[in-house]
Amino acid sequence: MIRHRYVILLLAAIVWATAILVYLLGKKWLLFGAGAAALVVGIHMVLVVIAFALGGASLVGFLLGWIHARPSEIPRTGSKLIHWAGSYDLLVWVLTLGRDRVFREKTLDLARVALGESVLDIGCGTGTLALAAKNRVGSSASVTGIDASPQMIARARKKARRVGAEVTFVTADVENLPYAAGTFDLVLSTVMLHHLSDGARLKCLGEVRRVLRPGGRFLALDFGGAAAERRTRAGRMHNHAHFNLLELVPQLRAAGLSRLESGPAGFRDLQFVRAVLA
Repeated sequence: MIRHRYVILLLAAIVWATAILVYLLGKKWLLFGAGAAALVVGIHMVLVVIAFALGGASLVGFLLGWIHARPSEIPRTGSKLIHWAGSYDLLVWVLTLGRDRVFREKTLDLARVALGESVLDIGCGTGTLALAAKNRVGSSASVTGIDASPQMIARARKKARRVGAEVTFVTADVENLPYAAGTFDLVLSTVMLHHLSDGARLKCLGEVRRVLRPGGRFLALDFGGAAAERRTRAGRMHNHAHFNLLELVPQLRAAGLSRLESGPAGFRDLQFVRAVLA
């Protein structure tokens, strides 16, 4: 996959060089009349467009590749962590085409976040969703975000300090949540479960069920549906293509969660599953 991205980048450089050469030699075509000159200008513009397209495809390929660039530091699970917190928010902005705020609000709408609820965001990344949840639950309610990456948690804490939000961020594994049973009204998971190995995912769902209060809810957003039918390259990537959120419904039922609802999240290739602890 990396080799292909380098090939695309090389092709972009070649097309750019050709476009520049055509432009530099363009004046000589005036000797053959205005029609020839117009043709050269047209060729130049086409080459510029192709170069931009190839360069953009290469850049997106590198960005998407970084998502799965580093293996987990927890060898017992075989899960994967994202450590490059400084670039993560920019990547989210790029992948959502600048609609990252809309994505967060849509997620909270699907979760039906209510005033006064205690919320846990597992795999919280740099904390933007947890901070948005805090605005909805109010000052008297608790919001906690956990992530196995210390870099992500450090950035999340910095964000919370900057806006003066009382949100707790903790470095922890989703397979072993450091909270007592029945602590939270709502647990959130956004585009995180596909990073886990099968065994780690089962442990995670068991932990979600354990920390939820009776009547509490779990909302998961992740890639779903047949990989061949997904519209975006992100949804067809190797790790994403072999994961379908909707296939976790039987596991959620086995974990004791019921009243399951699922469907398109209304954002690109993502699906949602919402469940309640009876």
